[in-house]
Amino acid sequence: MKNKEEIRRYLDARFSASEDDMVQIVQNDFDRILNSAASCALITVEGAMPVLAEQLRTELEALHIEADLDVVAKVSYHPASEISFDDLCSLLTVIHEFAPQVNIVWGCGTDARLTARSLSILLLTGLSAE
Repeated sequence: MKNKEEIRRYLDARFSASEDDMVQIVQNDFDRILNSAASCALITVEGAMPVLAEQLRTELEALHIEADLDVVAKVSYHPASEISFDDLCSLLTVIHEFAPQVNIVWGCGTDARLTARSLSILLLTGLSAE
């Protein structure tokens, strides 16, 4: 998804107004990129590892990121499960592969909509002007 208004509407639907946990990535983190970048791309991927990492790799490959703009990533897991440090590192490594110069602002939290073994990643990156 690359249209900034579509991205904004999607994020409005995904985040609740009461999210104020300082450890989690919140909508304001995404808004910072939406407000400052000439254009943006939003990637949403859901599944189990290691398939999730490969899906993320495919999505990032299609973007051809060549800029040094920031990336915000929110990784979610089911409340009854947990996320391993290795899985988190794998996802961050995939992002770094395609955007080695960027600052990655990331966090993780729970999402009751996911199945017990699934993870999801919501990633927003600013793109250089086309």
